[in-house]
Amino acid sequence: MLFGSPAAEGAPARPAAPATRNPVLPLRPTGAVWRATVGGHRVVLRTTEDAAGQPVELSIALTKEGAAYRSLMDAMMQSVSIGLAGGVKLAAYVEAYAYTRFGPAGAVEGDPAIRQATSVLDWAFRKLAREYLGRTDLADPTEAECAPDAVGHAAEQAPLLPMDLPAAPAPRARRKQLRLVG
Repeated sequence: MLFGSPAAEGAPARPAAPATRNPVLPLRPTGAVWRATVGGHRVVLRTTEDAAGQPVELSIALTKEGAAYRSLMDAMMQSVSIGLAGGVKLAAYVEAYAYTRFGPAGAVEGDPAIRQATSVLDWAFRKLAREYLGRTDLADPTEAECAPDAVGHAAEQAPLLPMDLPAAPAPRARRKQLRLVG
């Protein structure tokens, strides 16, 4: 026990607990948890909901991925949570992230409403759209669209750079441009 010891006597006094609890904050937050397997990788999507039943915080857990990938997905979901808290509508995130393409992708197990996904984010945001926005219009992609080398249609892709790069000369032409000075 630390009673009577110099460390306990010099410690600052603890603030008194408030007499009544804030009635707006629930004792336990409500939300949902969904589990699925996307392309053979287990995914757990969790939401925390406000009093109106709308998501205010999202998290995603990936079990088979490396630390860097898990950290990026965690940061992604934290930024979405900050946006939701700041007034960005869930529909805007669904439009931005549904059908994004990167691995793991493919067959979805454990979610009878979504059978194929082009990425973990695709599954997560289409799941959120179904559950919170009532959207059933987001169709499953085909197996070809879930393939690792699928790049989609040209109209769906944004250019990598805002303008085209000048054509680089062939290696043989570059050698002709070099002159030996000596």
